[in-house]
Amino acid sequence: MASSTATARRDGAAGFTLLEIIIVLVIIAMAATLVAPAVDAGFRAREVRSAVRGLAATMRSLQSDAVRKGVVQRLTVDPVQNAIQVQEREVQPLGDVAVIGELKGGELVAGGAVRVMFYPNGSTTGIDVVVAERGMPTREGYVVRLDPLIGLVTIVDPTR
Repeated sequence: MASSTATARRDGAAGFTLLEIIIVLVIIAMAATLVAPAVDAGFRAREVRSAVRGLAATMRSLQSDAVRKGVVQRLTVDPVQNAIQVQEREVQPLGDVAVIGELKGGELVAGGAVRVMFYPNGSTTGIDVVVAERGMPTREGYVVRLDPLIGLVTIVDPTR
């Protein structure tokens, strides 16, 4: 009985040929080549969204702190260093992928940075910050908008 099973395998009834294995490997390699750029683009987009949400959260926190503590809070947005700074604390970079594109509003300070003030009555000096992916046009970036009258922070998605 054992000899009949061995004879069937030698006749080519079971297993894969070398050609079949090579074809499968080529298909897998082609699929990986097509998928890899899409995955990288997804990671880059996620990092930009994360930077935008972090900036918006910082603004909301400062506005809340100003009202709660009754003390003016300051945020400095520096497009040259691609970073933000809360009060006189450590500078927080936006990352390697997300870049500060365009600034509208706030108070211009040395070096091209813009300072935003958050007042105890809930108002701010207001600012629009465009954050985009490095190498992409700023018109395709997110806009973090800080309302000067009520301190409302909104994020404008360029794809909507």
